[in-house]
Amino acid sequence: MAAISLRDQIMSQVDRLNAEQQQQVLEFTTGLTRPRGTPGPTLLERMKHIHIEPADLAVMEKAIEEEFEKVDSQEWDKPIFPD
Repeated sequence: MAAISLRDQIMSQVDRLNAEQQQQVLEFTTGLTRPRGTPGPTLLERMKHIHIEPADLAVMEKAIEEEFEKVDSQEWDKPIFPD
């Protein structure tokens, strides 16, 4: 007896559902493939209500530049996948 694939099992169950239930399955599976997180427009709307002092922004910018804009010339010689 051949093993039934997962896809075939799922399709067998979906075939037993009425149109409304199949629509619910479609919505559920579509939701599984959507990117997670907050949509950009929602995030921008929320950010409108946050106020950060310009001096604080300058401190953050300086810290980011100091930490992430460093160039380590030795790093280029390191193997990507060490043994």
